[in-house]
Amino acid sequence: MNEGSDTHPLSADWSVVGKYPGRTMGYEVLRGSLPSDRAERYYWGAATGTPDDRETAGGLPWRVFLSGVPGEERPTCARVETTWDGSVDGTGAPCYTWRLLVVDWTPASTVRLTWTALDRAAPHTRPEPAEAAVGIEAGRTTADELARTVDRLGFDWAAGIAALLLEGRQVAIVPAPGGGLPDTDDRVVVLDAVCSLLPYGCRAWLSAATWTGQSEHRLMLVFAAAARTGQAEARLDAGSRPPEPQTAVGREYLNELLRLRARRESTAELVAHLLGAADAISSQDPKAALRALREADLLDSVLTEIGQGGGELADVTRVLDTYAPNGLTERQLGLLLPFLARHAPAEALLRYWSPLTPRLLAEDVLAARASQATFTRATDYLRVLRGLEAYQPGAFDELFTAMATAPGQEPGWVAALIYRTEHELGHTSEAADRVLTGSREVRDAWLRTLLKDRTHDLSPLRRIVRSALADGGNGPAGWLRFAAVLTGDRRAGQALASDVTEFTDAGEDAWLIALDAAARNGTPDVVGLMWPRLREVALRTAPQQLITELDRVAAPGGPGLDPQVAADADLLCAIAGAIVHDGRRPVPTMPRLRGLTAPGAARPYASAVIQRIDADPDLKRLAVEALLGDTPDPTSWTVLTQLMKQRPSTEEVVCDSLERRLAEDPGLWIDVLPEDLVTAFGRRQRLGWLRPVWKLRKAVLAGEDLGELARVIVEACPDRNFSPPLVVELVPLLYSRGPRAVYELGCDLDRRAPGLGLALYRELGRNEWARDLCGQLRQFSYAETERHHQILTRLGGPRRGAPQSPPPSSPPPPAQPQAPPAYHDPDPWQPPPEEKKKLRDRLPWGKP
Repeated sequence: MNEGSDTHPLSADWSVVGKYPGRTMGYEVLRGSLPSDRAERYYWGAATGTPDDRETAGGLPWRVFLSGVPGEERPTCARVETTWDGSVDGTGAPCYTWRLLVVDWTPASTVRLTWTALDRAAPHTRPEPAEAAVGIEAGRTTADELARTVDRLGFDWAAGIAALLLEGRQVAIVPAPGGGLPDTDDRVVVLDAVCSLLPYGCRAWLSAATWTGQSEHRLMLVFAAAARTGQAEARLDAGSRPPEPQTAVGREYLNELLRLRARRESTAELVAHLLGAADAISSQDPKAALRALREADLLDSVLTEIGQGGGELADVTRVLDTYAPNGLTERQLGLLLPFLARHAPAEALLRYWSPLTPRLLAEDVLAARASQATFTRATDYLRVLRGLEAYQPGAFDELFTAMATAPGQEPGWVAALIYRTEHELGHTSEAADRVLTGSREVRDAWLRTLLKDRTHDLSPLRRIVRSALADGGNGPAGWLRFAAVLTGDRRAGQALASDVTEFTDAGEDAWLIALDAAARNGTPDVVGLMWPRLREVALRTAPQQLITELDRVAAPGGPGLDPQVAADADLLCAIAGAIVHDGRRPVPTMPRLRGLTAPGAARPYASAVIQRIDADPDLKRLAVEALLGDTPDPTSWTVLTQLMKQRPSTEEVVCDSLERRLAEDPGLWIDVLPEDLVTAFGRRQRLGWLRPVWKLRKAVLAGEDLGELARVIVEACPDRNFSPPLVVELVPLLYSRGPRAVYELGCDLDRRAPGLGLALYRELGRNEWARDLCGQLRQFSYAETERHHQILTRLGGPRRGAPQSPPPSSPPPPAQPQAPPAYHDPDPWQPPPEEKKKLRDRLPWGKP
């Protein structure tokens, strides 16, 4: 019979016979759902005498179990209990009560109802209404329970009584000399256990009683003080043996029992086989019982084949049809049902369903060492039970939980099972979650399984985090704390560095999944937590992919972006960008810095940069390069200024980076340089020209007159020599002022530093960028020279010689002295627009 602890609902007719208190009349049917005539037949069949208080062992209650009585056409499973109701009749004699309970044979045999189960299920209160059948919940009497009683009594002793019963002998179980008998409840189990060595179908004619008086009766197996004439006596003594069977079939049955028991590991297997033989067997056909007993060999052979890795589905279904799950032991079902689950459609497993099925399937998996094969078997079983969920609710969860919570199982196996079951079958278990969150080994293995899933479905991670948070304990531990930050369920400050390392070290793509989770959940703070791992990714693993992911997690210009997060993301992108472009072009500026619009945001940004670059000279140089970028930016200068103020050593790095930029295009950078940096650059031999040029630009931007410009130039040329950068800077300035202004500037320079004005003309004549300006100056000088000659002529002064011929583009002088032409001063002079554009295109920098 099945080993489950559940019950079977059954409908039973009932009846009560007794006396009304104070009445002197005879006993009668007082109430019940059975007609009185039927009830009386059962009472007469159970009558074995009047209780005698002098017989200690025969004290009430008496219980009789009947399979039928004369006048009843069909067998049943009936119980009659005789008790003293505590009252007396009109004569003062004690009143007794007989209670009858009758279950039809078909439902009783279907569930393998035993006498023990019927006895335990009998109601102890009067049913209402009195005319209706009563519903009972008959618990399962297991084969193991009956087998334990058989072994306690002695298998040979119980087998001998079973053989006597099969050949039609009445047997009385009597106490050993000087010994006693068990109490009434235990006697029921003994009677049941002895009859369990006969096929269950024999209960269609078997009957038994826990005690019999002196009246004649036809009961087959009874407890009594002594055997009556015609009864075989079986002393309740382990050292005694019942009488030998007198018929060939009886002896053959006994020998077969002993043979089969010797072949088996336990009595329970044989009892389970016999309980499974539920087809009714006539008392006139004892050989049918012998055939049913010998069917145990079929069961043995099928079980052996399965145990050796073989077996045929047809044989398995034949065995299950023969015995039904209720008629098999747990060990037998533990071989048959898993075989069925592996080799038959799910409907077949449902047909032979047992409440033990989920646990037996789990034990079948767990019996072997954890491996890919057992994992495949486990998932196959889960899919089968998932398909039966509508018919057997809760069975799937029972199987999953049993496998996932099995103690001592390999952590990786358990973790993979938990993850696969949720990911593919959409099922979770609180018990499995407790294993996952409570075991570091299982937790770490689960994370590795998650990271290997290329779908990057993060819903299991979010659910496990919240399951851990909902736990009444200390909440998430280890990498789960960091995962709680990823999902937005905890703040970044609640995760430890070791938590982040546990997560990011769990898989090659752990960093990518973490950033993906942060992007989906809006938790950019994880960038700072993951800095060591992300820096490694930027340098070695996947720089371009990192840039893409950081743009998702902490998008430049994103609303509410924390300055510290922005700084970390910008630095990482700068590192990655330098690797991606392999130094072929400057690292781009920090895009997130420019997106910080909140007042004062540059200060925490700079503090975060300082924290990262303090112990990393290479990163410091890279950060300065990125902050400088390709073009000057006021916000970047704010950060650079703070860096140089808080970390003076940064100034040298800034100067190094700026020196290259100044050498390439000084005009782009000079205007944004602060004076302290200009001073610092002045100490560099190659940049001695910078301060004069810087001061000249400042003067021009301030709108100073030519006199102030002359003062700046004189200060810049203490040795009467112009530096090339200063000349280049002067060219567009002088071109924009016109030749007269150049002339006046030269005169002013000569007054302040004799010869410096002529030196300026000399440098302009040497500079290729000043060709157009020199042409204009020559034209101006020719015109001025001619004018001065004319002035001298008018003044009557001697003529020292004809002026030098003008260039071909100028008209030749007149042959005869004429009145001087009207001279129109071009100051303020401006070149034509097309000339200005041409000059601007030719000059390396500057604004015309």
